[in-house]
Amino acid sequence: MHIKHVNFAKGFRGGERQTLNLMEGLAALGVSQTLVCHPQSELRGRADALGIRVRSVKQPMLGHINVPRADIVHVHEARGAYWAAIEHMLRGSPYLITRRIPNPVSGNAVNKFVYRRAVELVGVSRDVSARLCEQTGHSVCTILDSCTVHAGDPQRTQAIKSKLGGGPIIGHVGALQDHHKGQSILIAAFLKLLETYPDARLVLLGEGPDKEAFQRQAQSDPRIVFAGFQEDVGSWLAAMDVFAFPSREEGLGSSVLDAMLLGVPVVSSAVGGLPELIGAEQRGLLVDSTDPSQWVAAISRMLEEASLRERLRAAALTFAQAHDITAMTRQYLDIYEKITRTATSSRSTASI
Repeated sequence: MHIKHVNFAKGFRGGERQTLNLMEGLAALGVSQTLVCHPQSELRGRADALGIRVRSVKQPMLGHINVPRADIVHVHEARGAYWAAIEHMLRGSPYLITRRIPNPVSGNAVNKFVYRRAVELVGVSRDVSARLCEQTGHSVCTILDSCTVHAGDPQRTQAIKSKLGGGPIIGHVGALQDHHKGQSILIAAFLKLLETYPDARLVLLGEGPDKEAFQRQAQSDPRIVFAGFQEDVGSWLAAMDVFAFPSREEGLGSSVLDAMLLGVPVVSSAVGGLPELIGAEQRGLLVDSTDPSQWVAAISRMLEEASLRERLRAAALTFAQAHDITAMTRQYLDIYEKITRTATSSRSTASI
């Protein structure tokens, strides 16, 4: 079996991390793979490091000449679906599409054709799957994204804590993009939280177009730290007392799973697939509001109620461990095998 993964994103965000996780999981099982990606993609270099074959393509209408046929083409982001549809028409390779965002699929004729021809559609949460099913009329299965093992360095974690001071550390990981990740809600909440916890720190990992606006909102308060991109994410996560995730929209929120796996208590918004991760006070606290005061109340509760915090942490860790790369890989492998069995059966029937 040979799988072609298609992802034309240039940056490296959650979808690209999950593409890499799946390729890593399949490689461990000896599955033959190729990545089709943009030549400037960060994913390209990471796939190279894993020993995955890479085909660089500048845009999804190109890159189909002198390409061996794949048993399955797996699309990991929207533009890749066009490449997969062309490959299907040229070589008959079946393709599946994983949808990671809750946004509506464009209803133009080309998109309708592309999604109709897909042999399987996958949503990364029940919320995404339900929306995709409603939009396309296609049956959709759900496979949750995997948590990523960020192996932190205890000495590095202690150094981070020492540098930030002795107060509670509230942390967030994500692109600095307010319409998606909602960091302005968290900053407003933190400024209120300082009335009760004056020695607290807010640490925002990531970069993005709204960084300057967030810095203005922070009023140059040194207790709000813009840490930028960090390769050593695990050490930073492990330093946090609460992981706060105020997204305004979210397909699933794999960063929440990453925090869970490191035992960091989570306070999250109740949008998209996030309630599927958190539950009703099962593995974290949900805030069904953009009101900063409600975020202050939830974060304060997590900091102050030790028995609640420990119960949620333990349940979250168990949940995250059950949704690792191996678990996700096995679920996708089951789909691949079903597709190849169906294709083999169809060819056998046609030859009779």
